[in-house]
Amino acid sequence: MANTHLIGPVVRHFLLEDVGVDRNLSVNTQRSYQDTLRLLFRFMAERYATEPTQMTVEHLTVDVVKSFLIYLEEERGNAVDTRNLRLTALHSLFRFVARQIPELIEQATQIQTIPSRRTTQPTVTYLEKDEIDALLATPDRSSLQGQRDYALLLFLYNTGARASEAAHTHVGALHLDTSPASVRFLGKGRDARCGSAPFGPTRSTSCEVFLVQDLKGPRRCRCSSTSAVSKSLGSAFTL
Repeated sequence: MANTHLIGPVVRHFLLEDVGVDRNLSVNTQRSYQDTLRLLFRFMAERYATEPTQMTVEHLTVDVVKSFLIYLEEERGNAVDTRNLRLTALHSLFRFVARQIPELIEQATQIQTIPSRRTTQPTVTYLEKDEIDALLATPDRSSLQGQRDYALLLFLYNTGARASEAAHTHVGALHLDTSPASVRFLGKGRDARCGSAPFGPTRSTSCEVFLVQDLKGPRRCRCSSTSAVSKSLGSAFTL
């Protein structure tokens, strides 16, 4: 073990110092890296009988990493996008290894040259004007939940917000008294962006009425997660 490097201290410095402090990556990215390493350690223990406490950086050869990627797809049933995400985490780890342990630069370089697999880009679809009108006519606006769904559909249509952005938008981020109305989103990662919402008088009033009633009434109808937003959209599309 004199000429090898235990993986534990390397991973600790990578996650706590490089990823968490020096590069200050988002919480989601940090969790993704942690999940990747957790899966890798489990794979090493099952496939090579190598426990994390005894594992060294030298154990992670390019062939071992390739076997891990095959395991993700063929045995865990992961999609290509997930496989590429795990590979990104390992590329990042071995960039750190190359900086910290010069004698392992060759090994790190070999792993960093493992390519991501190409994926099929989905076709971008859209709704015609009459389809949008039919969608907006779906919610029962005589109920508070129907008003919520109608306001949500208007919000998504006019701003182009992601479901996650809509779920985490606070009332204070809405500016319905400006021309045009606008909203400030906290996007993917920590990126903030401003969305313009060209509401007409009727649509802007619909959002304002719902907000007033929702703040005064029961709060159980408020969307608070991406899945809740998706569920509301799913109901509208299936009716």
